[in-house]
Amino acid sequence: MRSNILSIVVALIGSVVWLHADDRPNILVILTDDMGFSDLGCFGGEIDTPHLDSLAENGLRFTDFYNTSRCWPTRATLLSGVYSNGIKGAQVTIAEVLRTVGYQTALAGKWHLGMDPAVDGPIQRGFDQFYGTMTGAGSFWDPMTLTRNTEFVSPDSADFYYTEKIGREAAIQIERFAEKRDQPFFQYVAFTAAHWPLHAPEASIQKYLDRYNDGWEALRRQRYQRMLAMGIIDEASWPLPELEPSVQAWETVDHQAWRIRNMAIYAAMVDHMDQAVGDIVSALKRTGQFENTLILYLHDNGACSEHLSGNGWNTANNVLEWAEKNGKTVKVGDHYDVPMGGPLTYGSVGHNWAHAQNTPLRRYKANVHEGGASTPAIAHWPRKLARSGEITRQRGHVVDLMATCLELGRANYPTQMNGKAIRPHESISLVPVITGGQQARQHPYYFNHGRSHALIQGDWKIVREGKGAWALYNLLKDRTETKDLASSKTNRVAQMARLWMKRYPAEK
Repeated sequence: MRSNILSIVVALIGSVVWLHADDRPNILVILTDDMGFSDLGCFGGEIDTPHLDSLAENGLRFTDFYNTSRCWPTRATLLSGVYSNGIKGAQVTIAEVLRTVGYQTALAGKWHLGMDPAVDGPIQRGFDQFYGTMTGAGSFWDPMTLTRNTEFVSPDSADFYYTEKIGREAAIQIERFAEKRDQPFFQYVAFTAAHWPLHAPEASIQKYLDRYNDGWEALRRQRYQRMLAMGIIDEASWPLPELEPSVQAWETVDHQAWRIRNMAIYAAMVDHMDQAVGDIVSALKRTGQFENTLILYLHDNGACSEHLSGNGWNTANNVLEWAEKNGKTVKVGDHYDVPMGGPLTYGSVGHNWAHAQNTPLRRYKANVHEGGASTPAIAHWPRKLARSGEITRQRGHVVDLMATCLELGRANYPTQMNGKAIRPHESISLVPVITGGQQARQHPYYFNHGRSHALIQGDWKIVREGKGAWALYNLLKDRTETKDLASSKTNRVAQMARLWMKRYPAEK
C-alpha cells in the first residue's frame, strides 16, 4: 500500500513539473502538399481522414485561410513571416527565433528551400533535428535527396513508404522532446502527400476504387452538397462556379477505369497522410504533451492540375537512373496502358480530378484565384482553444505563423542575427482568433506568384493574370469569384491596385 501511495506521489510531482516548469505551448505545424479545398472528411470530402476529422471536431476550422499558391513560396513565407520565394540572408525562421527563447525544434518531411543539407538545409535554419527530403517532389518508395540532419541517406526498409516514415520520424522527435520536460518545442511536419507522383500501397488503392465510378463532375456535386449540409459553406455566398474550361465531360472521356484508379491512388495517399497524423497525435498523448500543444494543419496550395513527362521536372532522376541500370522502365506521365501507383510509374492525378478536389473554388495550384491560394485550416489546442468544434470565417494566412509563434513563445523578433540585419516580418498574430477574439479584417494580404497577382483587404479581392486588367470580387458575398465587379467599382480597384504596387513596385 505504501509503495502504491509513493508511486502516485512521484507521478503527481512529475506532472506538476511538466505542467508548470514552462507554461508556453508546444507548437506543431502540419503542412500537406498539393491538396484540394474539400479533400478532408471534415471539409466535405469522401476520403477517410478520421484523425484530422477528430482534430477538427475538437478544434477550430478556418474557411478563409490562405497560402501563396505554390510549394516553395508557401514554405518560405510560412517559416519567415515575409512574403518570399525563398529564405534569404536577411530573413529568419520561426525555428531560429524560438530557439533563442529555449524552444526545442525539429522538422520531418519536405524542405524545398535549398538542395545541400550541409549548406542551406533546415539545420542551418534553426532546426535541431531533421529527417526528410530537400527537393520538392520524388518517389514515395525511393525519395530523391532523402536526408537525416546534414547527410543524405537511403530508405531503411523493404516496405519503405515516405508518408508513413514521416509520421514515424515525427513521433520519434516528439519522444525526444519529452526527455527535456522544462523546454517547449516547435515542430514542423511537411508531408509530400498528395503531391505527384501517384504512389500508394495497392491494398489502400483497392479500398477507394469504387468511390469514383461516376467521375469528377459527380464528385464535385456530391462534395458541394456535403459542404452545404455540414455548414462549411452556404449556397448564397459560395455559389458553385461553372466548370473550368479545360475540364472534360466525364461521359466523353476514354480510359475511364485508368482515370478512376488515379483518383483512388490520390485518395489512398491522403488516407495514409491522415494515418501518419494519427501516429503523431498518439506520440503527443503517450508522452503527456497533447493538452498543451497547439496543432495547426494547413495546405501549401490548392489541388494540382499538372500532367507529367520527361523526368518529372528533375524529380524522378534517381528512379530513372536505377531503372536504366537494372534493365527496367519507369512510365512517366499519362500512360493509359499502365496502371499507376507502383514504384515503376510516375504520374499525376491531372486537371479533371483536381477541379473536383478544389470544390467549390476556381482554378488550381500556381494561380492565386481561390482554388490555388486558399487552404482549409484546423487549429487544435485543448489547453487554450476557445472555439472547440466551431467553424470560423475569420481570415488568416501562412505568413501569420511568425507573429503567432512569437506571441505564444514570448519571443522578440530580432533586428539582427549572426551579424546580419534582419528585415521586418509582415505577419499578424492569429492568437486572438484561436483564443476567442477577433482579427483585423482590413489587414491586407498579398499574392504574387509568377504571372498571377492578387490582394485581399476587408471583403474585397483584386486578382489579375500578368499585366492584364484587375478583376474585383466581394468575397463576403461571392467567395467563389463568380461576379467581377471591377467595371462598377473602379475607385476601389484603383486604391487596392496602388496598395499592391507599393508592395511589388517592380511589377508596374
